Amino acid sequence: MVISIPTPAVKAEALAKEQPGRLNVLKIEAFKRELRVLPPEQNASIAHRVLHKHYDENRFEGVVQEFHALSPLEKNTDALLMFGNSLLFLGQKSEAVKAFQGAFEQAASPKGQSAAMANFGVVFSMSDRWKEAASWLEKSLEIARDTDDWAGQGMALAQLGIFYFKLGDTEKGAAAHIEALEIAETMAIPWLKARQMSQLASLYYRDKTYFLARDYYEKAIELYKTLDDPLSEAGALTALGFVYTELDQVEKALDLQTSALNIYKTLNDPQNASRVWLNMSLIYRDQGQFEKALGSAKKALQIQKALGNARMLADIEGTIGTIYEKDKKFPEAISHLKKARDHFDAAGASQEIHVVDLRIQTLEDQVAPGF
Repeated sequence: MVISIPTPAVKAEALAKEQPGRLNVLKIEAFKRELRVLPPEQNASIAHRVLHKHYDENRFEGVVQEFHALSPLEKNTDALLMFGNSLLFLGQKSEAVKAFQGAFEQAASPKGQSAAMANFGVVFSMSDRWKEAASWLEKSLEIARDTDDWAGQGMALAQLGIFYFKLGDTEKGAAAHIEALEIAETMAIPWLKARQMSQLASLYYRDKTYFLARDYYEKAIELYKTLDDPLSEAGALTALGFVYTELDQVEKALDLQTSALNIYKTLNDPQNASRVWLNMSLIYRDQGQFEKALGSAKKALQIQKALGNARMLADIEGTIGTIYEKDKKFPEAISHLKKARDHFDAAGASQEIHVVDLRIQTLEDQVAPGF
């Protein structure tokens, strides 16, 4: 099992249809930061001001209704961007793409074109089409550079950093995040600064430069607290916990995981709470504390059985299998790895199935008579 370090990036759709609450508001605000809109003009019409008010207050169905009531001349780039973004929040991706296409075609300024291109990139990223996503963001970035749109450059670079990593180009990804951080510091954009610090901390973690990873995560956490963004704070706390594990400060690592868990409980976020229990299980397992590892993994499993996330169930059952394997209890390990295989099959994770099959075969050979 591979320990995953969470990032602040959010990929979501149909958020406006979820149950209201603090957690959903945080998800919406995070996703809104991924999308572009144009600031309202000083001489904007009443209709456009109403549109902005609905969008700012997350009343996306209201945005859609108001947009349809506009005259053809009023359906400008500004209105089309808010309309398209609102459709994304309502889960209508194909209609959102049409809106962004319209925004791009009739954009009266380079900034409008850049915004539409950036939103195209977000749409492609939602389907894990990272090459197309990067291509659109690169075009958006080029316009932002030509027009000295520093905020637009920072946002594009932040997203490109993630897309490049997904495409396997870690060097370009790191360079994008570093430049985005410089812009965020120069232009005083706190949320962008916190996000880039988290991303760079994750990079330092992967490079095993643990002290730098620690410092960047700790700075990001302080910013998230200032920004009243507990969802991102909890993600950074979880990641920082793994950094302290690598620094052989296990108790500190577990304390940080517990802090993240408490935030997720407060937010009523069982999905992420189960991930923290799984993280704690991995830490206990690697310390040889198998009973505690099993206890934490079973708490994660209990949550996920109610949620029905096949991929997470597979990860948890696989982790339980590795705990029993390290404890030299091979029949139990095989049993749980087979459960993991079934869940991977349900999730359509063919590559993981192959890995689990090899592990099962190895263990079965070890318990076979005469081995």
